[in-house]
Amino acid sequence: MVKFIPTHRTDRQIILLLLAFTLGLYWRTMAPGLLAGDSGEFQVAAWRLGLAHPTGYPLYLLLGSAWQHALALIGINPATALTVFSAVIGALAVALLYIIMRDWLQGALNVRRAAALFTALLFAVNPTFWSQNLIAEVYTLHVLFILLILRVFQQIDLSHFLPREPSNTDISLNATQPTRLLWLFFLVGLALAHHGMTIFLLPGLLLGLWLLDRRWWRSSQFLISAALVALLPLILYVYIPLRSGPDASPWYHQWLGGERLDLYQNNWSSFLNFITGRSISVGFYNVTQALANLPQAGLLWRLHFYWPGLLLMGVGLSVLIRQHRWSVLAFTLSYAVIQQVFNLFYGIGDILIYYIPLYLIGAIWAGFAANALGNGMRAPVDDPLARPFVGGLFLVAALFFIPFQLLRINFAPLDQAGDQVVRQTWETILAAQPAPDAILISNDRDEIVPLFYLQAVEKRAVGMTGLFPLLSTASRFADIGTTVETALAAGGGRPVYLIKPMPGLEVKFTLKAARPPLARVVGLAPPGTPAHSINQPFGPLQLVGYDWQMVDQSVRVTLHWLVRDKLTADYTSTVQLFDATGEKLAQDDQQPGGVYYPTSLWKPGEMLLDRHLLSLPTDRKPTTLLIGMYVGPEFIQLAPPLKLELSP
Repeated sequence: MVKFIPTHRTDRQIILLLLAFTLGLYWRTMAPGLLAGDSGEFQVAAWRLGLAHPTGYPLYLLLGSAWQHALALIGINPATALTVFSAVIGALAVALLYIIMRDWLQGALNVRRAAALFTALLFAVNPTFWSQNLIAEVYTLHVLFILLILRVFQQIDLSHFLPREPSNTDISLNATQPTRLLWLFFLVGLALAHHGMTIFLLPGLLLGLWLLDRRWWRSSQFLISAALVALLPLILYVYIPLRSGPDASPWYHQWLGGERLDLYQNNWSSFLNFITGRSISVGFYNVTQALANLPQAGLLWRLHFYWPGLLLMGVGLSVLIRQHRWSVLAFTLSYAVIQQVFNLFYGIGDILIYYIPLYLIGAIWAGFAANALGNGMRAPVDDPLARPFVGGLFLVAALFFIPFQLLRINFAPLDQAGDQVVRQTWETILAAQPAPDAILISNDRDEIVPLFYLQAVEKRAVGMTGLFPLLSTASRFADIGTTVETALAAGGGRPVYLIKPMPGLEVKFTLKAARPPLARVVGLAPPGTPAHSINQPFGPLQLVGYDWQMVDQSVRVTLHWLVRDKLTADYTSTVQLFDATGEKLAQDDQQPGGVYYPTSLWKPGEMLLDRHLLSLPTDRKPTTLLIGMYVGPEFIQLAPPLKLELSP
């Protein structure tokens, strides 16, 4: 069997203190309740045993749901409970890292303990790992599985299981089954049932096992057994089709007018796309783009270890080589290289989270260096009573300055204990009293997700629908403009609201004031007939005409644009007024559509309104109107500016 807890009393005391410290730190700084984005989705999906976003995370949802319902018995709400789950899992991972390092290191016992504690604390206060212990997320459980796999791998010696001189090529294992090996592959399967990143550790794991005993792969009996126990946990993915229906996952089956938006189709194609992440895949960078990400990778490593920590990592690698720890080196280095290369190529917004396994490996290497320094860089002695290098413990103690600095510098930025923004935002939205059957829209999925929790867990706003761009791959949800237009067209007359101000959408829609922060979308902006007809081509646009309205000593100019072809950039429009002598009287430059509906989102056939307000000097009369569009600090023009003579 696998031994996880050391038998020595001192080690158990260190582990308990380490658990108390890390859990206390995470508890003190964790988010207190309802969260946005993926975390908010997990908070409701786990409680309902419903569907989360691809790749599904069935094991996390099953464990999280059991945890939420258990803590609900003592009055802890489901949102907070799932965040506490992350904190507890993270603290257990830190404690397990101490155990692994304590047994992996060699030399004087007290130095080994000090170096193992340094490793555990260095990782515990790693800012990215720390941040994931403060919210409901899947990455702390992924780290725990990596460490469980490392622990079992650590205890394996295949020579105990395979005969030394096989008589034929089909080696039969002896009567004692290789229990630890089977546990190892079972853990790999469980980890894959949780997160697909587990696949990156397989090459290093297999190489490490091969270095332990280069004949193990020749046993067909073992290979079959290992494959079966690794595949067995993947049955958990059956959870996805079983729990993907409207009752378990209503946010995947929202009503829009007379139709239901089935965001998950219960068929084989959808299932495979879902569990592989293809349904949300953002693709990969090419080689040039990946190489351009190298400076970011270097910056991340420096921010998480500082230069002394990076130096320790290098020393740790040299220690593994000098001590001939080939299996450990092969496992950790192969895993780190594969994960780092993947991170450079993977084009996803939250790639920073994917560095957590790398930081774990980096902390392990730094731990080997700390132990070697504490033992005076001498050859290790497998004697627990061996005397440490003179001053060795003080040298290791000095290294604790690195995690101390990480803790000191990152405590305030990471502290989420008082963060009630998501709850307060949605209480304000609901207090604005949108219609009971309202369609609520944001340009950001993360902002809509808390609505699903309020509906499914707290039974509030149950008649409302939440929409956002990229809700599905259909073109009608391609951006905020098409999403709002879809709500108006398919909503069956239901009132449509923006849940926050989105300046610029007035180019396409007619908005009506509502109780803040809501804005009512009445319909498409009526194109109307401009007061001054122009019908002048302007690159991929056509200036249909313009309106001229005096407001005190200012004039409001509204340009009527017809989109003929796709624009490839976000242009700024300029409106300038000149008098008869050619002197400029007024100018107004702005990005039509703002950041929410810029020109790059404009579509052929649309008629859009571009409004400008210009202040005129007293007793000066404009005679010429100049209209143009440009992009960038170089003022690259979309087309030659139009000069229009104003009517007297």
